[in-house]
Amino acid sequence: MLSKTHIKNAYISCLFGLCFSSNVLSDIDETFSISVGANLANYNSRLSINSQDKSINKGFSFEDDLGYNSHVNAGWISGWYRVGESHRLQLAYTPINRSSSVQNTKDIIVDNTTIKASASIQSQASTDIFDFSYIYSVHKTKTLEVGFSAGIYWLSNDTNIFAAGEIQAEGDDRSDFKSDYFTQEKIIAPMPLFGLSASYEFSRSWRSHVSLRYLNVQIDETNGSIFSAEAGSEYYFNDNWGIGTSLAYFDLDIEVKDITSKTALNWNHSSIQLYTVFKY
Repeated sequence: MLSKTHIKNAYISCLFGLCFSSNVLSDIDETFSISVGANLANYNSRLSINSQDKSINKGFSFEDDLGYNSHVNAGWISGWYRVGESHRLQLAYTPINRSSSVQNTKDIIVDNTTIKASASIQSQASTDIFDFSYIYSVHKTKTLEVGFSAGIYWLSNDTNIFAAGEIQAEGDDRSDFKSDYFTQEKIIAPMPLFGLSASYEFSRSWRSHVSLRYLNVQIDETNGSIFSAEAGSEYYFNDNWGIGTSLAYFDLDIEVKDITSKTALNWNHSSIQLYTVFKY
């Protein structure tokens, strides 16, 4: 799948291409746009729980340890509204639900508890992502719009794990068989995000776009980094309706602290997106 380096190179190439393309008879003048689509993504994700004094350093991989399929289909909806000639507000929502059922082949440590090998494990991971941005267009013509964005990327993740087998709690010398072991890990992380985007209309039927966003920051008890990149194109059947496709890469590394522990979520994926779009 796509790497961060490949996406960066594609983004830079597309951005220069957009900026130096010749003008054609077209016009980027719509007031709002709504897109609904789905993506086929390749995920790599890990959740870890560490004590503040670093005496506990434990974690698990969703794909390697819990048996999640790395290929995930997810739907999303996105829209923006132009509140002024150079000002836009954008909101995107993506729900992601994953589940698995596996008999583990090695010991897994979750929430200071060891689930011994050969236990039966069922798990569910539910993630809601709200991505809100304000975009200021620093350059706008009838065919080209380039803008800076600033916003909040809000992630909420719930992971429920059920297990039946030999379970050993921290501090115990031996394990006991349990048929109803359950634990829940929850992480909520609002992260600011800044970036650059560009759209170019080759004709009234064809348009391309690129975006790049990044931030590494610490806010109160939450710190982490986000890298997001996308490049795609759209074909419009008329002035309002169209279809599009894009390539995207996303890398998230978030750590949330409380009084005794730190919960970290490491998550990256590359994806191919297909969507329909309505603009007016």
